[in-house]
Amino acid sequence: MFSGLDYARVLAMTDQEHRWFNNIKKAIWEADKQYMEGRPEDRCFEEICKAVDTAKTLRRSLLGLGHTKDGNKKLFIEFLDFELPGPDKGGMDLTLFDTRTQKPVRYSFSQLIYAIRCMIHENENLNAAEQPDFHVLLDWTMHPNDSCGGVLASGTVTLNARCNWLRLREVITKFVWGLEAMMAIQQKQSFNMSRELGTIRPDVPLNRAVASTGTGS
Repeated sequence: MFSGLDYARVLAMTDQEHRWFNNIKKAIWEADKQYMEGRPEDRCFEEICKAVDTAKTLRRSLLGLGHTKDGNKKLFIEFLDFELPGPDKGGMDLTLFDTRTQKPVRYSFSQLIYAIRCMIHENENLNAAEQPDFHVLLDWTMHPNDSCGGVLASGTVTLNARCNWLRLREVITKFVWGLEAMMAIQQKQSFNMSRELGTIRPDVPLNRAVASTGTGS
């Protein structure tokens, strides 16, 4: 994930890169809020997938990688594959029956997350309790310490939503804290790498921070 990244380059982020970085934090914060408030079904995966989408863009920018013909799917999966082992490394190797194409589809963990991301972009939360017509469902009633794999049945899978969401969150928070650490080291500052829910928050714009301190009349 951090291979090739230069400490000084990370510290010298452009305004656009800082905006991307803050948007990653914002997405994590929004996802955490939904989870902590007991409302994970509709937005937890949506926000964390937004964070991954932006993180892959920021990473490429920091590496000086320009335009590529590779599609978003390939880059999204490539980013997750840095941390989530594929079938060749003993990771998930799951074959399901695509309800749309009526054909079998083979998934690694990263590919399965991308399939979830695509359905979310169609405003489908895949909540198993609502019984959507798709071959990947998310069960938010399962305990996060239970198996992440979920339940297989006739070409479909019902995943432990909490376990899988937390694993995905772990990947993206590692990226955030890694960049924060690289900048802090360059500035000879201390840094905190807590991955607890709610610890990553977007930066508050200066004008908003100043406005919030006003006493009013």
